[in-house]
Amino acid sequence: MTLPIVRKAELEFLWPIDWLGLHHQYLQDGEMEVIAALLRMVEAKTVFEVGCRDGRTARVLLHNVSSLQRYIGVDVPMSYIPSLAHQRAEMYPHPGALVLDDPRFELVLRERGSLDLMPSDLSPIDAVFIDGDHSETVVTHDSMLAYAIAQKVIIWHDASNGSVEVARVLDKLYGDGWPLKLVEGTWLAYRLI
Repeated sequence: MTLPIVRKAELEFLWPIDWLGLHHQYLQDGEMEVIAALLRMVEAKTVFEVGCRDGRTARVLLHNVSSLQRYIGVDVPMSYIPSLAHQRAEMYPHPGALVLDDPRFELVLRERGSLDLMPSDLSPIDAVFIDGDHSETVVTHDSMLAYAIAQKVIIWHDASNGSVEVARVLDKLYGDGWPLKLVEGTWLAYRLI
């Protein structure tokens, strides 16, 4: 990956996370802390997460980032067929289940997930976290959707994961002049708006 690297130590507001006893699946050590630090840095009040799965990330971030007032998670029903076959095993039958009781959380369930959303379907939002279908086509769509609605920061997961196509998209966006950064020791990339 050609993105410039930011050391974790350079990130302000990086401190331990209270995981609320929830699983750490699908995130590497320190990644939730980095996501929270980026949200704190921009004083995000609203988040849009593509691929909220069971709602664990939303639950943990709503607990650990005091500025958050609204969190929208988009996901798909089990009938969705991801472009990358191995992502089928990551799907969850009850999207957002771990956070549905939090009034700050809103679940957006669409047959094709984020592909069924356009910028006009959403209001401006402070932060977008992209962690859904990791095929080149969908990540490109999600990146353009995020750019149209994000007011402060866009965060991508799996930016350094060679088994998905996120890096391919980010390399192209970086080549097109997007000021992207990769966080050292993680699979997270971000763009401040």
